[in-house]
Amino acid sequence: DGAGTDTSASSPEAAAADAATSSTWLDGGADTDAPVTSTSLIRGRIDFAEPTDELRIGLSHARMVSIPRQCVSSTVTRTMSSLEDADLVCLLEPGTERVAFTVIALGSSGDAIQAEVRTRRGVDVATSSLPTRTISGGQPRLSPDLRLVSSPDFLNGDIGDLRDGPGFWKKMPREERTTNSINRDYRVALDRILDDWEALEPAGVLIAGDLVDGRWGYDEQDSGNFGPVDTRAEQRLALRRAARTYYPQWSERFADHGLAVFPAMGDHEYGDNPWPRRKRALAKDFDAEWAREFTTDSTGAPLFADRPQGPARLTAYAGRPSRDVQVVTLDVFDITRERATIKVDKQQLSWLRGVLRKAQRDDVQWTIVQAHVPILGPVRTRASSGLSYPRGTSSRLWKVFKRFGVDLYLTGEVHDTTAREADGIVQISHGGIFHVGLTTALLLDFYDDRLYVTLRDYHVERSLSEDDERLWETRRDGLPNRIEVVGEPSTIGTATIVDGGLSGESGILVPPSDD
Repeated sequence: DGAGTDTSASSPEAAAADAATSSTWLDGGADTDAPVTSTSLIRGRIDFAEPTDELRIGLSHARMVSIPRQCVSSTVTRTMSSLEDADLVCLLEPGTERVAFTVIALGSSGDAIQAEVRTRRGVDVATSSLPTRTISGGQPRLSPDLRLVSSPDFLNGDIGDLRDGPGFWKKMPREERTTNSINRDYRVALDRILDDWEALEPAGVLIAGDLVDGRWGYDEQDSGNFGPVDTRAEQRLALRRAARTYYPQWSERFADHGLAVFPAMGDHEYGDNPWPRRKRALAKDFDAEWAREFTTDSTGAPLFADRPQGPARLTAYAGRPSRDVQVVTLDVFDITRERATIKVDKQQLSWLRGVLRKAQRDDVQWTIVQAHVPILGPVRTRASSGLSYPRGTSSRLWKVFKRFGVDLYLTGEVHDTTAREADGIVQISHGGIFHVGLTTALLLDFYDDRLYVTLRDYHVERSLSEDDERLWETRRDGLPNRIEVVGEPSTIGTATIVDGGLSGESGILVPPSDD
């Protein structure tokens, strides 16, 4: 709220504050008898006669639809303006004279919509309120037809108990062991985020790559945790031991929270870029271990009936979580002993055409594709190598998207958030490294005529003190050993996707004006 003098009580200061702020509903004005139906939209406006630094609007029986354009947008590392549950926190640009906003009424007949307005000018804080509105009829709750959560690059770190796997850590004398790859801080912090996702009750969670750090088959600290790595055969065995330590624990966290998870391949699932010859030689091993955990059963049989032939036969797949929603997961990495490129192979592209053609034929309302790297650019990047799909909108992949009317492309890699749009297709790059504090989650609420998206940001604090012994990874840097999720998640961006593209975008989901 900001420290300061609360002038909301009856006083000369309060009178001055009230005179400096005018609050009104634009639908019905001050007429408290104007009918308000639950789930209907109500517009309002706050006018400032004096310079104001911050505005807060607290609501009951209503929710903010978006972050007003007059509010300073947050970044993934600094919260400026946000939606905190039903309420608005708005940091104002200097010279802002008014803020226009829209709320959605949510309640039963007879419920009172109340809105408390709180302003801060320097250290002075004042409160006022908008006229009370009463709900009369309508649906008391707004329930989507389907809800999904998307969080690429979760976790982008090798986080797991080295005792739970086929490695050698637990067999070593204590004095010879490295630190573990997890501790209580990480368990608590991960549970905080997964508890939040569980409470959202999604039909599934999409993770567009970089589940792990994945620099396996190496041992920069000569730990021996996964065995020697001198020969190609030893590297393969070490990779296998690492994968069978970290992947099952990654999956189990979702299962423990009742969450169905649908991941894609990222560059870290192939050992991280760049790919010298030694790493390229392990590509099939990376493929096989990922498929063993996520796309095949205990007998090795594929879990997904709808999948391509060819090199991506166990790393790409498609499904329909509902009759009106088609989701496709692509593997955009073409890595062999001879080459390492970002490209959807011919057989996967042919399969994709068939999936999208059938979705069109079946009159599927929404088509969502997830893969690891952005196609549209530029996009914001943070602590990322910034991989992207070659040739962008001129690529064969994008042309397939355009031809068959893909609605939304979900991508990670860049550890920041950018919404872009071209050819009626919306791309949202989002998500980020957990132990760097960049985790976000995109909530996808599907309705018959629109898709409402909100970006949830988690306030993750970690210690980088050199005095702390860092948690172990195969790379030398390791992980900070202190981490905490502070407070509740904030919504720092919203948008609506309708037939033809973005509408009503706000906060960090407003596309950059660099075209």
